[in-house]
Amino acid sequence: MKIPIEWLKEYVDTKKTPDELAEEFTALGLMLDKPTDGVVLDLEHRMDRSDWLSIIGCARDLAAMENLALKLPPVYTEKGKRPQKNQLVEIKVEAPDLVRRFNTRVFREIRVGESPKWLKDRLETYGMSSINNIVDITNYVMLEYGQPMHAQDLAKFTKQEIVLRRGKSGEHITTLDGTKIPVDEDALILAENGNLIALGAVVGSTKTAIDTSTQDIVLDAGNYNQTNIRQTSRRLKVYNETVQRTDKFLHPHSTQVAIERATRLILDLAGGQYYENNDYYPNPQQPKQMELRTKRIKQVSGLDLAHEVVRKILISLEYKILKEEASGWALEVPYFRTDVEVEDDVVSDILRISNYANIPHTPIQGAPPKEITPHSYLLEEKIRDALASLGLHEHITDSFVKQNRNQKNQIMLQNALTSEKDALRTAIYETLAPIVQTYKKHGISSVSIFEIGNVYEVAKQGERYKEVRTLEVIHNGSTDATQNADELKSILSGLFVALGVENVTYKKSDRVRVYVSQANTASMPVDEASLQSRSEREDTAAMTAVIHIDNVPAGEIRTDSFTLCIDALPNGMQNVKRVKSEIKNKIIEDIAFLIDAKEPAGDAYNAIKTFDKKIADVWIVEEYMLEETEGVARKSVLIRIAFESLNTTEVAKLRESLISHLEKNYPVTVRRR
Repeated sequence: MKIPIEWLKEYVDTKKTPDELAEEFTALGLMLDKPTDGVVLDLEHRMDRSDWLSIIGCARDLAAMENLALKLPPVYTEKGKRPQKNQLVEIKVEAPDLVRRFNTRVFREIRVGESPKWLKDRLETYGMSSINNIVDITNYVMLEYGQPMHAQDLAKFTKQEIVLRRGKSGEHITTLDGTKIPVDEDALILAENGNLIALGAVVGSTKTAIDTSTQDIVLDAGNYNQTNIRQTSRRLKVYNETVQRTDKFLHPHSTQVAIERATRLILDLAGGQYYENNDYYPNPQQPKQMELRTKRIKQVSGLDLAHEVVRKILISLEYKILKEEASGWALEVPYFRTDVEVEDDVVSDILRISNYANIPHTPIQGAPPKEITPHSYLLEEKIRDALASLGLHEHITDSFVKQNRNQKNQIMLQNALTSEKDALRTAIYETLAPIVQTYKKHGISSVSIFEIGNVYEVAKQGERYKEVRTLEVIHNGSTDATQNADELKSILSGLFVALGVENVTYKKSDRVRVYVSQANTASMPVDEASLQSRSEREDTAAMTAVIHIDNVPAGEIRTDSFTLCIDALPNGMQNVKRVKSEIKNKIIEDIAFLIDAKEPAGDAYNAIKTFDKKIADVWIVEEYMLEETEGVARKSVLIRIAFESLNTTEVAKLRESLISHLEKNYPVTVRRR
């Protein structure tokens, strides 16, 4: 959410600098997304707070934290003129499940023209272009209150009506930027006499757009099914400032507040006459009521906040106090706080405004809670840590696969979403192996990956199915099958050492099977077609060995992969007792140098890597081209160096020696600090 600081200060009379305001918003939960330029605060909105997508919503929390008054802009609450029958714009809602409220007003004899400077400046500071005074007002109110609005030229209607319905197959709408978008049957459409005039709560059409000849307009502010809006915008690939707000849960009362504000601005800046029109609101939403207990605030935060302090915060955030006692408050939640669902949501408001930094740091009293994490979870985390330390990368793949009619034990899905995923996998290999090709497409030939997940098979009679927790490792490090197998054995051995698994034996398999032994030492056959794709060799069984732990089948190893049943590993696990004989500290330093664009950086990289034994590791972090200077093209290279077993003084000395060596022997210019 972008907050022009000059605009913000219209609602909050704060004297703080932009940097101080950024710190305040960070404490409130709105961190800076980009460094402040002194004009606009670009805040990152992570929470489900629809009111934070408005400048007034952000200003309200800031005013509460700084103990300042919130100054709301003037609105027009008086009723408009009663229209004649032929002046009324009829509202027809044919998709009531998608429309909660549709609030409209009609303005006649207005003057469309250029917006005043203050309005244009604020929109442009935010990042919006000025169109004309009417369109600018709808955008201005949307940014101000967070409620999108839409104005349309009534002279361009062929019938004085707005119909809210679902789209029809074959329909298209041309948006204000000239893009033609096909409409589907799930989209909410605004139409008149069969003509599409807007994609509801997403984008308007050129058909009824406001221009300098416009005199009569209908202004609308709607509240819709936000799930449908979100799905429609993503499906049709339309995402703009309007969608950013309408796919949040806005309260229906927001339309009334926004339309009263827009009415005031239109009458002030465009003149004309204002007429009442239909307000479709079949099921008015009642205010939400909630209890806030004093003891709950203390229980959550450890703070014993004064009753008056809590009361003041509640009022500043516009909670309505229905009843107040020493034990707590009965509250009415403000309409714009659609995120407040439980008591702790209100407690978090109290703690945010009183500043989380004020919560005391108190040591936990008593014994720590009993460890209840299942052993299987701990074991899997240990496996992940061990494989990661061996240089492998973890992946998580989909358990759904295409049915293989040759697999009699495969579980078929009755209501599959697609024919390509209508069964459950019987081996992780069949979903993990395609990841190797993805690496190769990106130029990475040496691949070591793993996955821990479930495999499935048809169970015995009386049981629906059986799922087995399995580890699959694929290693593709060498084109030579024998060498690759040796590397894979090293990974497996390293894993067993890390886990403390002993009594491991290997037996040549005369049948191609993956053993996934559990307590009953059951085994699960693997898709033979999948196995054949693992190597160009035809004799798959000859390349397969069954892994036994304490003489119990626990998995199998092949030339490019191995499979282990997680539940079989504890059979051979022993207590691992090792003493770390040496602890080496590492200090990370960066060195950047300039080099001719045609020169490879590899020579300098190798020189750094072999310069001293105390240099443990070297990485090239980034390399980018610079603009030509005097006809010479150069590039900048940033290299990260890990110095081992040195203190900072020794690192500084070695760094200077290294820089001198580079500049003396290689065509580089090192950027010094």
